[in-house]
Amino acid sequence: MRQRLTQPRESGPHARLMRNERFLIRRSAGPYSELARRAAAALATAARTAALLAILTSTASAQAPVPAASSRAAPPSPSSAPVVHAVPARQPCHAVSPQACAAAHALGRGVNLGNALDAPREGDWGLTLHPELLDRAARHFHTVRLPVRWSNHASADAQARIDEAFARRVDAAVDRLLAAGAWVILDLHHYTQLTGGAGATRHPREFAVDEAVVEARMVNLWRQIAARYRDRSPRLLFELLNEPQGTGEEPANEPKGASTNGDPTPQRAATARPLGGERWNRLAARALAAVRETNPERVVLIGPDDWNHPRGLARLRLPADRHLIVTIHSYDPFDFTHQAVPWRQPVLPRGVGCCDDAQRQTLREALDTATAWSRTQGVPLYLGEFGAYREAPMPARAAYARLVREEAEARGIGWAWWEFASDFSPVWDSEQGRWVEPIRRALGVGGNPRPRKD
Repeated sequence: MRQRLTQPRESGPHARLMRNERFLIRRSAGPYSELARRAAAALATAARTAALLAILTSTASAQAPVPAASSRAAPPSPSSAPVVHAVPARQPCHAVSPQACAAAHALGRGVNLGNALDAPREGDWGLTLHPELLDRAARHFHTVRLPVRWSNHASADAQARIDEAFARRVDAAVDRLLAAGAWVILDLHHYTQLTGGAGATRHPREFAVDEAVVEARMVNLWRQIAARYRDRSPRLLFELLNEPQGTGEEPANEPKGASTNGDPTPQRAATARPLGGERWNRLAARALAAVRETNPERVVLIGPDDWNHPRGLARLRLPADRHLIVTIHSYDPFDFTHQAVPWRQPVLPRGVGCCDDAQRQTLREALDTATAWSRTQGVPLYLGEFGAYREAPMPARAAYARLVREEAEARGIGWAWWEFASDFSPVWDSEQGRWVEPIRRALGVGGNPRPRKD
């Protein structure tokens, strides 16, 4: 007798949906073929969504902090009350999809790989993304934010055709980070003619384009980026634009604020007016629509104007889309985090410490503004940048890092330190090949690396 080979039966709700889909496909040759095909397509979409949600929620659960065991064992007692572990804070998600909510809570502790691919050319600012550097960041942080200056590696016309050699360089970084098990946030960084404000000064080796095409270039850049990465893991998230710098109220060429990360001294003023208010809202909607042409369900991050500071949230109007997270940046208190930075004029004085009651209140007010907005809108948050310049006293920098981490995590907000191994506020000293221990300890990372997933 011929032995019948059997397969293990699939289990779970998404598996049942897949079995129903296959049944309908088999029936699609009958008189109700068109109806069956439509039903099968709907079930296929539901199955993929259920499977994705299972992956994301299991990742989020795996990253929940586990309370340390007491060094002193309690005596056994049959009447002892059950142990209750602290539950990680959760963010409001009533206006977003389950995938977006699960992703927001899975991002956890992160870091920026800044001043590498966002330099005018990789290496211009002293950092190249060697494989060892990518592996170390991915193994010790839940999330790696990858800033990329796409605008300087594309044609100057409205089509903004991306240079293939540069795109393959980004591919290599993204794929290596994903292979190591990290979440990856891929952004569009330092498009200085578009962001406006103090950032409208171009850096050395950054070319200018016609002002009439700056917005169209951003939309077409995202159309290409999204198509290129359409088949990557759902752990790859897109962030539309780093730090639009206006409020929608400034006249052209009037700077408002100063750069919030470690850029070398820029040169040559551009002519762009600051990007903010309704202009930013309209452009963000156009860019998101370009992404959705090929990535209908990928989670996308959008930040407010005014350097992504929470005070810009009052002007942010999100597109009608459920797969969103809102990103914010905080460098409060600014006179501490940006003391002695050479690219800001006037230069802020050295020697400012952290963190007294007034400084703590400044930081908490910014985060409270963000969480109040999130509760009202039902959209979760991500703290995409915070950091303190290297000229600040090290004990104060460590105190600041710990304070922001704890305040964000108390609100359930994932975060990314600026930055990993460059010269603003590194947590890894690439020249010495070792951790900057006070910062590492303050961020609570580096002790238990995640094994690489080849």
